[in-house]
Amino acid sequence: MKKILTLMLAAGMTLAATSGASAVDVKISGTYDFSFSGSSNLNGDNSFMDASDYRHNTGRELNQHHFDVYQRMRLGMDFVMSEQLSAFYQAQIGIFNWGGPYKGAGKMENDGGALGTRSTNITTRQAYLDWMIPQTNVHVRMGQQEVLLPNYVAGSPVLDDPATGVFLSAPVTDTFSANAFWMRAVSDPLKNAYGEYDYNDADVDLFGLIGDLKYDYFRFTPWAMVGHGGDNFDRVSNAGPTASGLLPFNGMNRLSWDNGTLVATPDGTGSTVWFAGFGGDFTLFDPLRLAMDFYYSGTHNGNASTEREGWYLAALAEYRLPWFVPTLKAWYASGDDSKVTNGSEQPLYLSGGFKPGASSYFKGRFNIANTIDNGSAGGTWGISAQLNRMSFIDNLSHDLRVSYFRGTNSSNMPNIINNIYGGSVSPANYLTTKDHVVEVDFDTSYQIYKNFVTVLELSYAFQDFDGGVWKNAAGDNSDFSNAWRAALNFRYKF
Repeated sequence: MKKILTLMLAAGMTLAATSGASAVDVKISGTYDFSFSGSSNLNGDNSFMDASDYRHNTGRELNQHHFDVYQRMRLGMDFVMSEQLSAFYQAQIGIFNWGGPYKGAGKMENDGGALGTRSTNITTRQAYLDWMIPQTNVHVRMGQQEVLLPNYVAGSPVLDDPATGVFLSAPVTDTFSANAFWMRAVSDPLKNAYGEYDYNDADVDLFGLIGDLKYDYFRFTPWAMVGHGGDNFDRVSNAGPTASGLLPFNGMNRLSWDNGTLVATPDGTGSTVWFAGFGGDFTLFDPLRLAMDFYYSGTHNGNASTEREGWYLAALAEYRLPWFVPTLKAWYASGDDSKVTNGSEQPLYLSGGFKPGASSYFKGRFNIANTIDNGSAGGTWGISAQLNRMSFIDNLSHDLRVSYFRGTNSSNMPNIINNIYGGSVSPANYLTTKDHVVEVDFDTSYQIYKNFVTVLELSYAFQDFDGGVWKNAAGDNSDFSNAWRAALNFRYKF
């Protein structure tokens, strides 16, 4: 009897699968990336220090020269029932490093690419449902999805990453469409083993509107976002850049002076979070294209020392010629002043993808090879002169970029943060008005096949960090060196 029931169950599952397959059209898409990457003095917050600098600055040893091979696959599946209803799922395999890291004796599943092991870092990157509200032209997307806020110059310094929420979009006229969304950026932690919450009211909810006005030679996109950060959202360990991007350098601590001593008092006050901005481009004089992005942002919770408020402006001019595209980009983002009791003056961000052209200091081209990986423009200004898409041979092109950028943070702040408050900043994550970097990037792309490209990225960053500023911040431990990276990337897109 058990065998018969088992056979019947198997047959039923087979028929159900066959029925589903005939009703749903499944489409496969994805990317496969490999990066053979060498770098020197690019190591997160310890960047711009060679081995001798690090030994002198910290008294410890650290290898600052690296050659690594990275691998990543993103596999997406569209489940299309009709034009009104579909679903999408995307898994990511990697990023993992060939050869490890290897964590000791035995063959561990989480050792990545070490010999004889298997990589377990398979994650869900996107999972959402698309549907149309019946009898309307309103499109709804709900679930975990790629979210890129409006940008026309250098990527979005606010958000370019998967996020969970509900997004609605609809055409209003032939030239204007409207979009609205609710995004759950951070959620309350689940109950622990004792049925108690680790932190109550630790959520961050954001609501936004985006308008999109399109004409033949002009596009304008205003947008706004407002939300609430719960009393304890800064204490959620998995909040990633979300918490740090919405808080001043001191986190949710009220700061005050008491006879020359800086007193920090934990503050669990909820915060109102807001952004307002616009972007657009102008192509009337094609092949000349002009573009601009701007946003202003802030938090409010009733105490100046735990608030953050700042702005960002970027502009672009490019002229498309037959063999190359001369481009000029410039940006300015406000930075911290010298007062520690009035919060932060940097603009807010969630998980940005700022890409002005300096791929070692800011976001890299494929976000896979080793870079400092700063996704926010906060506390910096700069200009980047570029010759893009230089091509004299079929399927072969080059991009040359020379970028100069400087800090907008007060030169007194590193000493205050590191020595008086007890925090930790370095030139790799905090540039002052006395620090600057000149970065030269040269990329070569070759289209091997229609869906297969290889890109060689070469980058050198010349640092000029003020010795007086960082000697005050780190004592005598303020030696720095230039940094470079080279990456040979392969991408198969299907």
